[in-house]
Amino acid sequence: MSYSYYLRHYFDPDMDHLALKPRETADGEADRYNLGYVQNVISGQVLAEILPLTEVGGTSLTSLKPRFFLTEPKLPQGPNTRIDSKYPQYLLADANGYVFYNEGLITVKKLLNVRGDVDFSTGNIFFVGDMAVHGDVRAGFEIQANRILVKGMVEGGVVRANGDLALQGGARRGASDHCLLSTGGNLRLPFVEKAELRAGNNIYIERTCQHATVFAGANLVVKDRLQGGFIHARNAIYVANQLGAITGAPTKIALGYNALRTRQLEKLDVHLDELTTRVTHYAAVAGHLPPDTSPLTRKLAMVRHKLELFQQRREQLWMALLEDERHAESCRLVVPGTVHPGVEVSICRAFMTVEQPYRGVVFKLQDGEVIVTPYTPNANRND
Repeated sequence: MSYSYYLRHYFDPDMDHLALKPRETADGEADRYNLGYVQNVISGQVLAEILPLTEVGGTSLTSLKPRFFLTEPKLPQGPNTRIDSKYPQYLLADANGYVFYNEGLITVKKLLNVRGDVDFSTGNIFFVGDMAVHGDVRAGFEIQANRILVKGMVEGGVVRANGDLALQGGARRGASDHCLLSTGGNLRLPFVEKAELRAGNNIYIERTCQHATVFAGANLVVKDRLQGGFIHARNAIYVANQLGAITGAPTKIALGYNALRTRQLEKLDVHLDELTTRVTHYAAVAGHLPPDTSPLTRKLAMVRHKLELFQQRREQLWMALLEDERHAESCRLVVPGTVHPGVEVSICRAFMTVEQPYRGVVFKLQDGEVIVTPYTPNANRND
């Protein structure tokens, strides 16, 4: 049989996600957390190319893989791939996803199913499409994708989704010092304990929220108990049965401001302090030297420019937060059940500490003060 062509791949056709090995870092250590579980591709990316053997340059023919020698220039086109009519020698991805061989065809799959736990067998997983994890995300590991479903627990792991995120198990810190769920869309889970939740839109907790840090871009719903932690939502918080704890565990509720903006402002203030200190130091050393006359004066000019940009960004954030205050009187903390003393409630700049038990109440802003009104289900739907 006479071969005239070779199929060059722009991914590893022999990659086996069930037999991953730690990679060696620059200092010679084994990286057991980043194993390359998936080969990401984006739409339009070149996956393979057919070359005449006469054009396979820079490589000895004996080093090529025999199974990719071809008698005719035919690309193994599978689902979610395409051939550009202008460049028929190239096979391109037709969707974002991961690339692999399936029944002899190069295939791109948009949904990544992880058929077990995310742990030392998989390493961290970063995927450009949607992901379903059929087990747990273990302590110390991180996953990131567009939309994510975790059918197990997240115990000390980190999960980041661009779109919606759902857990069928709960989230808790576990053996790790940190557990984070972050999504640009909605977040739904059964319970959370000593973890951090961030959502660009709504958060729905089917049972309990205990000693957590929560940032909801819109609303938070807790169908049973919320006790301990710092809870921030821009619009409304609903806690069905119990807010706070008899033991007096600090429970802080904040409504009104956009949580993401407040976090950005906090980080920005830290950077501004650092830059101001550097400017003061460089200016003292440079003295009255003209700009651009030495490495130090050039560095001073650069840091001053960066400081100015950060100050402008801080002003923009403050203006946005002031805009949030205009809708503050529509914010609500609704608790049909019990509110224990010690709970702190703030709505934008107004603040109060609960000093007595309440049952069936709504906290809202009126005339610049946080007030408590009775909870009546029908009336509060449109209140």
